[in-house]
This record gives sequence, structure tokens and C-alpha cells, in this order.
Amino acid sequence: MIKCLVQSRFTRCLSWTGVRRQSMFKSGFEHLQHIKKDDSKTHILYLNAAHSPTSLVSHGARILLENLQREKAVEEVKLWTEQLVPYKIDHALSKLKLLRGEGTDEDKDRFAPVLTAAEIINSMDVVVVATPMWNYTIPYVLKQYIDIVVQPGINFNDSSDSSLTKNSGRILVVISSAGAEYGPGEEIQDFLNPYLKQVFALMGFTRFFPIFIQGTASRSKTDCLEWTEKEAKKCATELNKILEATSL
Repeated sequence: MIKCLVQSRFTRCLSWTGVRRQSMFKSGFEHLQHIKKDDSKTHILYLNAAHSPTSLVSHGARILLENLQREKAVEEVKLWTEQLVPYKIDHALSKLKLLRGEGTDEDKDRFAPVLTAAEIINSMDVVVVATPMWNYTIPYVLKQYIDIVVQPGINFNDSSDSSLTKNSGRILVVISSAGAEYGPGEEIQDFLNPYLKQVFALMGFTRFFPIFIQGTASRSKTDCLEWTEKEAKKCATELNKILEATSL
């Protein structure tokens, strides 16, 4: 379990040597050391925004992880209970100053925990998100996590010649639930899955596997559980094929 995203199990030194040119943000963070990982295992980040351990999305995530055959290392972030980096406007201002090459030592110290949390994403092969839908999109704790870790020059940029493109082809699984049903052409739309698909693809998680448990308000719990288990096992089978055929 990742503790606080400030003192993670991954240890590294952050070395600041200035900035380098990027496209959208004009510059990116230049760092010399990367998080080391055991390449013999599939590294999985489990972002848990479930309401409880017995919820449908928790059940789906548990079945999925249990049925992945390759040796794996799972790091779980319990978003409702763990203390995330208290990302505020001061962090954002320090980031912009650093990107312009105008950052002070105070800016570097303030932004260092954010930089560490952001680089953890680069060491992951698979991200599994378990979340209910809130107001047609994601709960605020999951959005807070995303706003902390998605950082230019560390885990994304919009330039096709970036060294970060080597991180593409990784896997994102989103296990989500909603009381209503959302189909094509409906006036009310699902913004949860499209948003997560887009933002994680930006960081190289371009293989997207949604398990969307819809209509929970009108279906029995037994029906929902059976459907979720079936879809989670089907997803695990697809992932096992990919993991066997790739270096993930």
C-alpha cells in the first residue's frame, strides 16, 4: 500500500538540474534518477475509490487481480482513507516557476513530493481503478489524485518525439458502477469512463478495459455481482494474453 504518496515504498533522490524544452508546456522537469522496479513482475497500481470492501467495484477488482496469472506486485492507494499530497495553489505556482526556470529552492522543496508521486506512474505496467460514478463522473478523491500525479515532462507531454512515448501500450482497467444505464444517443452521458480513458492514455496507458456496472438501482445485488464477476474474469483472460505476449 502506498502511504500518503509522500513517503512511498519507492525511494529515490530528486535531482534538479534545470528544465528542458517541451511542446505544450514549453519545458519539463529534468531529473537524473528513475524509480527502480523488478522487471520480472507485472507492477500494478490499484486506485481504490470504492465505498466499501463489499461494494460491486471492490468485488470486481478483487476477482480481476486474483485471476491475473503473471507474478505481480500490487500497490494499493485507498483514496478515501490515505492522506494524499495536499496539492494547493502554492504547488501549482511553484510548478509553473520551475517550468520557466525561475524556481527557488523553496519551490523545489514544495514540489518534490508531487514529483515523487508523479514519477511512480512511470514504474507501473497496469493501473486498476475501482470507483462508483458520482454526478456522471469520478469522485473528488480520485480527481485529486489525478491532479497531483499528472505532471508535464514526468509522465506525459504532447510531443510525439518525447522520450516518454516509450511508456505507451500499458494497461488501464476501470471498474465503475452507476445506478442508471448509459447508452449511445442518451441525453445523460457517462463522463467517467471517457475522462479516465483520455487522461491515462496521455500517460501511456493506451490499452483501455472498462467494466461498467450499470443499472444497479434497478437490478438485484445478486445479478450485479454475477455480471461483475463474469466480466472481471473475462477481462483477466484478455490481460493474461497481453501480459504473456509483451514485456509488461
